[in-house]
Amino acid sequence: MGGRNHRYGLMGYVDSQGEIAAFCDSTGHHLPLLCVSNMANGYDAVLDRFELTHDDFDALIQATAAGNDGRLLLPWYQGERTPDLPLASPLYFGFGVDDFGPHHLCRAVLEGHILNLWSGFSRMPVEPISIRLTGGLSRSLAWRQTIADVFEVETVPVEGEGSALGAAIHAAWVWSKEEGHPVPLAEVAAPFIPIATHQRRQPLEENVAAYRGLKRLFQALSDRVRGRPSEDPFRLRAELLESARRGPGNGAAP
Repeated sequence: MGGRNHRYGLMGYVDSQGEIAAFCDSTGHHLPLLCVSNMANGYDAVLDRFELTHDDFDALIQATAAGNDGRLLLPWYQGERTPDLPLASPLYFGFGVDDFGPHHLCRAVLEGHILNLWSGFSRMPVEPISIRLTGGLSRSLAWRQTIADVFEVETVPVEGEGSALGAAIHAAWVWSKEEGHPVPLAEVAAPFIPIATHQRRQPLEENVAAYRGLKRLFQALSDRVRGRPSEDPFRLRAELLESARRGPGNGAAP
């Protein structure tokens, strides 16, 4: 994720709560890693439950509205690491008895996982300017667009799988430095990180407005079930539904 930070610098952040891991790296800084226990598992489960392909999932998302009409999922299927909730279980909020079909559940899984990432990331003093995506989900239009809309910044997938490659690039940079040929890390990395620019997604204004209210609701619900002070999630949901009823341009205040 590209970003700018005027207080710490992206590589200098250490989480006082200990949830966002801080690794000492060979650049002389701490590398913050926001890791969650649930992401592909919830997605894969809903695909299996309704016998959907990845393309089917994207089509269902296209047929539903951002914000899911106030239906929200805390996607803590196997406990959770961020936030630190090893005994957590998922919570479905705002669902009626007829709402557990593929349309609403697919969007709830998509938005719930991304909102959980956003909740953790929002604690870091970083202003993102671009998000680089890697892994299988980066090939999904629905995931790329929703990440862009929730984080309010462009997303661009990196071609291929990035985790092992990143470690190899870092090792090559360290080796070059140890051999007396120091070069900027970005110079070592650039030839090996092809960007799929044709799959770039920009935030959609109407979705950003919907997600600003949903982010407040997600954070309030997350705080409330953990016994922390929070806004009233029932009131926030009612405001979201009323705003949607009035139409675009009347989103909840950020």
